[in-house]
Amino acid sequence: MKKIYIVILLVLTSNLFSQTLTSDEIVQKYISAIGGIDEIKKIKQITIYGTAISGLNTYDLLAYEDAVEKYQFAHVSGIDYDVRTYYDTKTGWTLQNGVKSSLSKETLESLLPNIEDGTYFYLGDMESRGIKTELLGEERVNGKDTYKIKFTRNGKDKNIQYFSKDTFYLIMVETPGINSVQILYDKYKTVPGTNLKLPYYNEKGGIMGTIEMYEINVPLNPMLLIFDK
Repeated sequence: MKKIYIVILLVLTSNLFSQTLTSDEIVQKYISAIGGIDEIKKIKQITIYGTAISGLNTYDLLAYEDAVEKYQFAHVSGIDYDVRTYYDTKTGWTLQNGVKSSLSKETLESLLPNIEDGTYFYLGDMESRGIKTELLGEERVNGKDTYKIKFTRNGKDKNIQYFSKDTFYLIMVETPGINSVQILYDKYKTVPGTNLKLPYYNEKGGIMGTIEMYEINVPLNPMLLIFDK
């Protein structure tokens, strides 16, 4: 009888380990869940249009990432509030209510990985970018069971990402450092005209964002950058 228990235990243990996913497998399942590697590699520019709610205030939001020209731009506007931020690999600036200021060298250096990797660009080719992953365990986030995975870039911490165990969608990103920030993602839907499934809701530091529209591979209107002169 004792031998039978041992055999059963070994079989159960073997099945348990065989079903354990690696960090790379989880990330690949995430890539498949949002449209697949081929769809992601097609993304050269991505624009997000939406609204953000902070307290009693509502703001219009535009966020743009360009993998070809290698720059990012954001425009947040509301009543008596208008902020535009631009940065590329060499320069950057903010324009707040008509007052322009340059980003410091240190700030630009910290933003370089964002320009290179974007929100989705890096998923198309992580190996050449020096991005590696490590499964840290499982954790419940925003009412969902998730896989907790650490991402590093050329040996430096990039972020920690939490993926749903059910859908493999990205549920939360946590940036490293003293000023760590958590960004929650939800309401994944198919982007019209594509095979991509992207989140239409995010939350960061108590600011709730609703995405109304994505534009894929549509260059930014250059008039929005006129203040760079």
